[in-house]
Amino acid sequence: MSLLFVARLVRCCVRSSGRSLRSFALLLLLPLVFLPGRMAAADAGTITGTVSNAATRNLLEGARVEIPALRLSTLVDDTGRYVLTPVPAGTHELVVSYIGLDTARVQVTTLPGQRVVRDFDLSTGIYKMDAFKVTGEREGGAAAITAQRNAPNTMNVVAMDSFGHLPNMSAGEVLMRLPGVAGSPTDEGLAYNFNIRGMPAGMNTVTIDGGLVTPFGTNRAFEMQSISAALFDQLELTKGHRPDKNADSLGGTVNLKSRSSLSMKERRRLTYSLSTRIAPSFTDQIPLREQHRAHPMLNFGYQELYDVFGGNRNLGVTVNAFYSENAVGFFQTDRDYQNTTVQPAYVWSYQTFDNYNNRKQVSGSIKADYRVSPSTRVTISTTASDNFEHSRRRYITRAYSSQNQNTVPSATTSVVPGWTDKITVIRPVAQSLIDMQNRGPNNYDTRQRRLDLSAEQDFGPLQLDYAVNYARNNLNNGNGQGGELTMRVAGTGWILDRTQSELHPKFIPNGGLDFTDPNNYRPNGNLQCSDGENDQRVREARFNALYKLPTEIPLALKTGVQWRETLAQSLSRSRRYVYTGTGPLPADPSIITFDQIKTGRRMPQWTTSMFINDRKPVDPNLWREDVYYRLQQGYTGAREITETVTAGYLMAQGKLGREGFLGRTSFLGGARWENTEDVGVGWVRARFGSTAAQQLADPVGSVTRDYAGTRREINGSYTKPFPSLHLTHDVTQNLKARLAWSTSFGRPGYGELLPSESINETGSTLTINNAGLLPQTARNWDASLDYYFEPVGNFSVGFFHKTIREFIVRNINVGTIPTGTDNGYNGEYGGWTLFTSANAGTAYVQGWEFSYQQQFTFLPGFLKGLSGSFNYTIIDTHGDFGGTINMTGREVVGFIPKAANAMLSWRYKKFSTRLLYNWTSDYIVEYSATTVGRNRWRASFDTLNVGLAYQVRPSASLTLDVSNVLNAYQEIYRGFRNQPSTINYNFVTVNLGVNGRF
Repeated sequence: MSLLFVARLVRCCVRSSGRSLRSFALLLLLPLVFLPGRMAAADAGTITGTVSNAATRNLLEGARVEIPALRLSTLVDDTGRYVLTPVPAGTHELVVSYIGLDTARVQVTTLPGQRVVRDFDLSTGIYKMDAFKVTGEREGGAAAITAQRNAPNTMNVVAMDSFGHLPNMSAGEVLMRLPGVAGSPTDEGLAYNFNIRGMPAGMNTVTIDGGLVTPFGTNRAFEMQSISAALFDQLELTKGHRPDKNADSLGGTVNLKSRSSLSMKERRRLTYSLSTRIAPSFTDQIPLREQHRAHPMLNFGYQELYDVFGGNRNLGVTVNAFYSENAVGFFQTDRDYQNTTVQPAYVWSYQTFDNYNNRKQVSGSIKADYRVSPSTRVTISTTASDNFEHSRRRYITRAYSSQNQNTVPSATTSVVPGWTDKITVIRPVAQSLIDMQNRGPNNYDTRQRRLDLSAEQDFGPLQLDYAVNYARNNLNNGNGQGGELTMRVAGTGWILDRTQSELHPKFIPNGGLDFTDPNNYRPNGNLQCSDGENDQRVREARFNALYKLPTEIPLALKTGVQWRETLAQSLSRSRRYVYTGTGPLPADPSIITFDQIKTGRRMPQWTTSMFINDRKPVDPNLWREDVYYRLQQGYTGAREITETVTAGYLMAQGKLGREGFLGRTSFLGGARWENTEDVGVGWVRARFGSTAAQQLADPVGSVTRDYAGTRREINGSYTKPFPSLHLTHDVTQNLKARLAWSTSFGRPGYGELLPSESINETGSTLTINNAGLLPQTARNWDASLDYYFEPVGNFSVGFFHKTIREFIVRNINVGTIPTGTDNGYNGEYGGWTLFTSANAGTAYVQGWEFSYQQQFTFLPGFLKGLSGSFNYTIIDTHGDFGGTINMTGREVVGFIPKAANAMLSWRYKKFSTRLLYNWTSDYIVEYSATTVGRNRWRASFDTLNVGLAYQVRPSASLTLDVSNVLNAYQEIYRGFRNQPSTINYNFVTVNLGVNGRF
């Protein structure tokens, strides 16, 4: 029997008719092909104990314990314990190994039915140099490599401290540096969402210790910056899905793994990190950031083991507390060009703005692990994280023509003929406008609460685990106590001259009203105060049972069930006011912008909070509330969706033989079934809405007629199987080959599942949302080679291929709406044509992932302190994506084809330094096959961070970290590389701190 045979068997089960059930049956029967008849001896004994690192006093999860002569082995669990059974009576050589540490060999004698306890303290010569100094990076790297090596499926594991002291200590700053992951920073330069193997963030899930993390609002994408990496020990990225884990990640599942105090050998451990994030005075910063240059970041950790209820070291308590202020300030300029593929193109819109925000985060976690008995452990943990943004302010200046990009310049248009690639002239006509807008101070407040309770029981061949968790997120998003106000001047001419500077061009008056005089501006539109609230709640329960069959060949069967309910709710309390005055409003002379400093252009600025406070106008004589709008928000903003998932699975895991080629080949296979039910509730507008005059005269009556009788509830459900098979083969002791076929899926966004109706009276059509949309599904092939070497290193090359189906296609004609009062629309729309969304289309994604890491302790002298890592990802895609034409990667919006990361660190005595590099290639962000000149591309983006540290004493190290040391800027260009559409500077920041451990 060979891997080739197994691969053919998998392919056969995939292609066969009735493939889902047949695939599952074949996968379960596969281990029986290799099942021997002889059972283990009944009079065997057991060897148990712990494995620890003698220098760091950490217990070593994943260490390998084996008796080579008996071909009997096991791995140390997450509390540092191992159990070897059945062991025949007699004297045996026990071998314990762990990457980066010296292998231990001892003789152990067992008697029939006896339980022998043998603990191991592993060490190596490198720790004898300076044990405390190198523990963090070396052991964290070794633990991650060990976990990845032992995993039966394709995944990446990284210690949270692998990249040193990160500028914001967010989990996103760790995830962004893994192979297969690519993403672009937000306009504030933060690590929010990422593509995993080409799949957008909304198609991937994030979990904490296996339990789903609730996203914010009605999104499925979790914002990775909203939770601190300081609360966790490792980050796991699962790319090859297995039956006993959730399948609802099209690209990969991110799991944040918390610490357990049972994994340390000392009684008590204290850690701390105190730092200040600074915008240096010798670097460019926007004026608002210069007023708030320094902000703190604090982290404290406490772990202790207790003896309770007669036990010894059987209760472990872990407490983490984190506080940070992440002040950000950036300058951005936007341009829009003539719709043409011929050069040069005129600029019809030019915009600049400053943005300042201070994001405060308070996080804490408490985890208690209680070992009730040698066979039972109970864990309870709680996590709380609050993010407060109360000071986001944005001052926007936009000069443009209402005749836009399609205007053909003439003697009467705003754009004057004769433009060049650097100079555009706008004449002072009515269509020539300048808007000055202020937003804020906006708020974005999130509150996360989480409670997890789990238990594990080990009854020898039978292992059980249970888990329940409750999680809730609350998001309040809007203008807070401020609002949004736009002041406009019309009929003013200007000249944009980019000859000397692309980033800070000359902006020259060209007749008409003086755009520097605030008295020439009037409010345009409404004084807006947005106020939205979004809540998500997740309740989850899981049960798993694994049974190790008493066979000579290692073989285990596993089954389990899962139930999860997600409730997402939203409401709106937004208000807006109409300006009833006739004169100008007073400007705010205290506001100085970055553009003014660089160009001298002095544009008047208005601060919205001068005119609105506590969501009400400061001077009610100048503003009239749109009462209808406020009442309308109570209907249109109130939405709710409940999603219930019920799942079960069957799985087999083991080896294909006892020795030789088959003995070095492991498998994991089975199938998972998931049933999903969605119920969406919301209000839609009545067929014939009230007029503006009616809304003004009788807002209460108008909104009642428009919405009171139009509550909709839509339902949808689906059940799907997700089979998978994972094979690993130890080609040599240090070379591992992997081959896997798996299935996964990505659910439709919540917005697709909520009630929505679009009315077209002229065409007699009604377009609605479809709560019965199926998820996008993927069939995945993975193949990789991993080579592991000492000291603490590995090289990996992997290939993956995804076939994705069931894309969402909109505006599908699904028939005629029946007549009668029970037609679902209160008797309206009878005989109309109904349009909705449906699933269709196919696409293919494939790519290569390369990664390398090593600590060069074998080098002579001071060079032995060097270590480095590198990874590179290249992917491609093609398919119809639910459309009518075939598309490639350069036409798929948001698809990032290449990404790379590199790290180089060096330690010498008490000094250490680190370089971190991240790069993503160009990719398209806006695409149209018919207007190629309007396509927008994000330019390749790379950042370099530099870190320095000096160890004052074993319990204290001083750190200096510089983020974006080269002051790289984000750029999006339109049509051509020489036409920048957006340029964003996030500037340089410095972190100064001290950290240590007791």
